[in-house]
Amino acid sequence: MDSVAGRPAAAGNDSRNVLVLKEAFGALEEEGLEAALERLLSRAHEDLEFHPYLADGRVLRGADEVRAFFREQLAAGTGLTVRPSSFEEDGEEVIVNGSLRVSRATGGLSESQLSWTYRFRDGLLQEARWGPRRAAA
Repeated sequence: MDSVAGRPAAAGNDSRNVLVLKEAFGALEEEGLEAALERLLSRAHEDLEFHPYLADGRVLRGADEVRAFFREQLAAGTGLTVRPSSFEEDGEEVIVNGSLRVSRATGGLSESQLSWTYRFRDGLLQEARWGPRRAAA
């Protein structure tokens, strides 16, 4: 799966959680989807829940299920272009607003404005949700 991300801006006062996400989005651009996932999964609880936009409501539980899902997407020729535009933190939750462009090997193409919501617990990622773009607080 080809993946491209807009380079997230670094800020000197970002929290650890925001830095983890900026690092993952940066890895997406520089190294690809699998590297970005590994960055996130290495900082996640074993009982992580992942709710990707591409999964049509399916909840992925644990690192192995997340890896398998995205490998299936890759094998099917799905391409992603991710462009984060803002990182907003509220306690243990970080909301990343941006856009996602999905191309399919079958010729389908879609582009959506999304929010990625990441919930942390004890410094590790507990849950990741992709969904319609959330308004700024």
